[in-house]
Amino acid sequence: MNEQSTVTAPAAPQQKRSLVRLYLTLMVVYGAIAGISAYGFYYNYQDGGVGVLLAVAAAVTVAATLLYVLPYKLHTIVQIVLAVLLPYVNLVLLEWFTHNPWETMSLGAFALNLPFYYFLMLFIFLLTGRLRLALVLETLFSLLVGLANYFVILFRSAPILPWDLYSIRVASSVAGNFTYSISYQVVYVLFAFVLVFLLESRITLKWKNRMPRLLSLLPLSALAAGYLAVIWIPNLEDYFDIDNTLFTPGYMYRTNGFMTAFLMDTRYLHVSAPDGYSPETADTLLSEAASRISNPKEIHKPNVIVIMDEAFSDPAVLGDFAVSMDYMPFVRSLKGADNTVTGYMYASVLGGNTANSEFEFLTGNSMAFLPAGSIPYQQYLFDTTENLTDTFNALGYETVAMHPYNSTGWNRNKVYQYFGFDEMHFVADFQGGERLRKYISDACLFDRIIQLYEEKEEGTPLFSFNVTMQNHSGYSDDYNNNLQVDVTADEINSHYLNNYLSLMKYTDAALQDLIEYFSQAEEDTILVFFGDHQPNDYVVKGIYKRNGVDYDSLPFAEQEKRYIVPLVIWANFDIEEETEVEISANYIANLLFEKAGLPMSDYQKFLETIRQDIPVLTATMYEDTAGTIHPVNETNRVAEIIQKYQIVQYHRLFAKDQ
Repeated sequence: MNEQSTVTAPAAPQQKRSLVRLYLTLMVVYGAIAGISAYGFYYNYQDGGVGVLLAVAAAVTVAATLLYVLPYKLHTIVQIVLAVLLPYVNLVLLEWFTHNPWETMSLGAFALNLPFYYFLMLFIFLLTGRLRLALVLETLFSLLVGLANYFVILFRSAPILPWDLYSIRVASSVAGNFTYSISYQVVYVLFAFVLVFLLESRITLKWKNRMPRLLSLLPLSALAAGYLAVIWIPNLEDYFDIDNTLFTPGYMYRTNGFMTAFLMDTRYLHVSAPDGYSPETADTLLSEAASRISNPKEIHKPNVIVIMDEAFSDPAVLGDFAVSMDYMPFVRSLKGADNTVTGYMYASVLGGNTANSEFEFLTGNSMAFLPAGSIPYQQYLFDTTENLTDTFNALGYETVAMHPYNSTGWNRNKVYQYFGFDEMHFVADFQGGERLRKYISDACLFDRIIQLYEEKEEGTPLFSFNVTMQNHSGYSDDYNNNLQVDVTADEINSHYLNNYLSLMKYTDAALQDLIEYFSQAEEDTILVFFGDHQPNDYVVKGIYKRNGVDYDSLPFAEQEKRYIVPLVIWANFDIEEETEVEISANYIANLLFEKAGLPMSDYQKFLETIRQDIPVLTATMYEDTAGTIHPVNETNRVAEIIQKYQIVQYHRLFAKDQ
């Protein structure tokens, strides 16, 4: 007799439970809820709402007791209805960790996200034949992903992106210095997940017949592939009410939903050639630029020291606030000083992804033409890559890269080899060096720069590229601090901001010592100093509160102030002074070469022609010659210039050897 495909419900659960089991169940439920309540209260008591939290805890306790303890059996139709509804509930709860999806997501966005949850649940069900297991695992997935996304946004002010899978080792190496606080909203969502798990515990439906069940995986797989093909349709926003602002991932994930946005971004793991690209076109653009711009008649070879300082920024650009002492008096004193250029750099990243600022500076390439949140050091660099070090090596410089942290961070141990540095120094080379908090101090690194200069071969110029670590997040832990800066405005009252500003003070003092040393040095030396990005949102949110500002309601140009960091170029020989410079990381080397009297490569000459029309270009914005800031996807005014840049960058980065 052929086995028939049937869906059956097992016998009803035992109708009576012993008092011991009842008491143990209640203790577990009450204990879990009490623990979550206490955790939420501890981290959020200053915000109020404790009464609401306790009321929710009580309601969940009663509901949990009724769902799990009372002896009842769900009707088969009720179980099927729950199987249809719970994936939607999981979608909503995953989103609600960070925002209210009913306020930010359209019906089209819900329609695009929901199939993923059904596919996940159905795949597990067809593999195992157990509906309860399928629903529980799907709910567990939603819980873990939603909670992880919440912490990632808290950590770096941006959601989880597909290429973050390449960065798990880097993230884990710094995660121990971060405070994992949760909001009331997160506590409420966790309560809701408890209820969902308890509901799923009463599901008993099974599909026992294995062969028909497994064969059903074939059409389901075809449907899932079709779903992914729809997600990858170019201009998908024309068919659904969603957003495709690739370079603002936080906004995109809130409006499109996590899974849709994540899957849409996976198509950018591979970078396609831009319109109009050909190797001949790229070569022509480079040669034309080289013929238009001349190098200096007399080549000057000063020592070049570049310091990209971790999270160094001036939060005062965001709004007014009072402090107990100036946290960067020396940097401010350099404005208008002899042989000094000062101003601001617009970064492409915020709160993290340091390697992207580094990539833009060293290569002259722009993150504007790469997927939002991507890390070229890990995704696109696998062999020798044209960069600034090539020019210095050709000029006979000794080239040294230093970063006093793990060598494998952002794959630097390999990338620096691809870039052709003569020497690389990481944290293992700083044994016994001074630490501030858990990291090698900027003062220690700057002393090592001096040591390099003093020990180098006489007559051989030095190019020293340095990425600091002292100011890395988080900023919750107290430390032995002789330069304590306190914010005196009651509206802010931020322990995080106090610690952060104190770190800025230490860097400022260390930079002063370094410049004072080289001001007495015999050899000509030029120094470039800039921050890689501003700190995380949680550090500076009090400044907006102090000034009565809602960041999300600010005009685009005002929001871009979150990407501004200080820039200083100083020399112990005559250079033309400038103040109020505005620039992006991809152009800083050009400005450096101009001031130092160094010959530019053909690509730098090409960049100079672009810079004349677009003086600032980042992953999120560009600035025109009138000083007006525009979103990076609003390129109608400069579309032809942008396209030229994109063609040449693609050729250098992806197709040079093809």
